[in-house]
Amino acid sequence: MFLEQRMYTAHPGGKLGDWLKLYAALGNPTSARHLGPLMGAFTTEFGPLNRFVFMRAYNDLADRDRGMDAREADPDWATFRAESGKIGALAQQENKLIAPVAWSPVQQAAQPFVRTLPGSTMVVDHRTYDFHPGKLASWLAAYGETGLPIQKKHLGQFLFMGTTEIGPINQVVFMWAFESLAARAKQRGAMAADPAWGEFGKLTGALGALKQQTNMILKPTAFSPIK
Repeated sequence: MFLEQRMYTAHPGGKLGDWLKLYAALGNPTSARHLGPLMGAFTTEFGPLNRFVFMRAYNDLADRDRGMDAREADPDWATFRAESGKIGALAQQENKLIAPVAWSPVQQAAQPFVRTLPGSTMVVDHRTYDFHPGKLASWLAAYGETGLPIQKKHLGQFLFMGTTEIGPINQVVFMWAFESLAARAKQRGAMAADPAWGEFGKLTGALGALKQQTNMILKPTAFSPIK
């Protein structure tokens, strides 16, 4: 299974909203007819603003190739692209292919999302960690064995974790969902106060593996399966 993550950044001034309405009405339904299932679709609340982040899952990359060709031949896709061009919203686009790690909650393309968070609201902490070449595997082993159990004890709902196959390599991308920003702050505070988390930090710090860490806070769109 692979996850294709796309990030589209729009020009400021409200154009992203107009583009999202068009995508929800025409672009996403057309894509759904031909491509792998949509896993999640979000806009940024914190991080680079005016950004749309979405993911599609594939069990077979040959199916992706066939689907992309079929969508390109679909008249509705031509209409969507023409109308999108009229809006002139998009300033930048980026995509990467991500393979799930063994303990990622998502392992199959058609796997349905089951919400375990209380309430009905959600924010997603989307994290990207860049590693020095040759050191990713040792950090992942430590995280899977020691770090993840501590986080599961304290944090919200674990959504996905994987390593990049195509795009910037030596990256880990993972996502946790929280009921709210306030819930996230409280839960991360409890985790930081846990002595076991401090020991995990010492363990991974000694590896010298991490080069850079970035995160975004995302909010699900109305048509996101994760919400």
